[in-house]
Amino acid sequence: MLKKIMFHSFYQKYFADGLSRQMKELFWSTAILDFAVSAVGIFEPIYLYTLGFSIQWIILFFIAVYALYFFLAPLGGKIARMHGYEHSILYSTPFLILYYLSLFAIPYHPIFIGTAVVALGLQKMLYWPGYHADFARFGADGARGKEISNLIVLDSLVVVLGPVFGGIVIATLGFKFLFVIVAALILFSNIPLLLTPEKFEPVPFSYKDAMKRLVKKENRRRLFAFIGFGEEHIAGYLWPIFIFLIIKEYFSVGLVVSASVAVAIILTLYIGRISDGAARREVLKIGVAFTFFTWFMRILVVSGLGIFMMNSLYLISRRAMAVPFMAITYEDAKKTSVMQSIIFLQMALVIGKILVSVLALVALYFFPNSWLAIFILGALMTLLYALL
Repeated sequence: MLKKIMFHSFYQKYFADGLSRQMKELFWSTAILDFAVSAVGIFEPIYLYTLGFSIQWIILFFIAVYALYFFLAPLGGKIARMHGYEHSILYSTPFLILYYLSLFAIPYHPIFIGTAVVALGLQKMLYWPGYHADFARFGADGARGKEISNLIVLDSLVVVLGPVFGGIVIATLGFKFLFVIVAALILFSNIPLLLTPEKFEPVPFSYKDAMKRLVKKENRRRLFAFIGFGEEHIAGYLWPIFIFLIIKEYFSVGLVVSASVAVAIILTLYIGRISDGAARREVLKIGVAFTFFTWFMRILVVSGLGIFMMNSLYLISRRAMAVPFMAITYEDAKKTSVMQSIIFLQMALVIGKILVSVLALVALYFFPNSWLAIFILGALMTLLYALL
């Protein structure tokens, strides 16, 4: 009896109760999709690097993706508003599969670089507006911190397995088999969204107004705060190459990344709990400060153990920032216009990723092969989060 009471008390403190149907479907769909993406995601820039792409060309590849996405994002908002948030997510899956198939085909013909760029831009156009709008619309006020942290924990549990799984498949069967497996899992991630029909009333969405909102004076502070997401671009596409240069083995890369994700899981629950209280903005400030310092400390990393420790610290610090940051963003979106707020977030985020990419190219031009310059850039972008 005592154990049941203790478990119930623990559950109430750290887990969101009474999730809506839409949130449950989103949770499971995201978990399956993130397992698939995590199995290959950490290896994407490494794959391009091993094909002979320089770091500068990898940066240019993703500049092209996000430049396309910037102009497509309002169209994604229009599609999500006209056809439904879950339908928009469903429509994105063929393009994600096409993206991975295009990556696989790049060694056979350069044209597949272009199809990969277009496919990923279209996937982002359809997926992210639907995903964030679904979360903002159907999440529970007063429990958003828990909901976000619970989703991160669920994702983390599958992401712990994803990189190890991907590393094993690459080491034994190669990238080709991994891309095929990932494509099948992406299709499977649609099943939770198809369990119940989506009830949705079409609403118009203005492309022109979405562009105008970016330059309005009253949105300037929030714009620059969202531009801070440029630092996660470095973490997602340049940091994995640095890891590979240190460790040099696919399986070991996957193992180290998975282990660091596992370390961050428990603390994420606590972060979610306190992010629903009065300390939300204090947690955000602490998260920004520690994330800032993790970027500077990376230059000291020279071994697999250092990678593990630094990646663990970064994940914990960034989640301390991201959970309250997104909770504030979703609540503000629900108070105004969900889709307008989400498209503003996505377009500002893209500006940040393009900006940090251009600055990285400039830094590498003046300081060739300098990881210190890249890490300093990541640290400076992190400071923008504090503007929220």
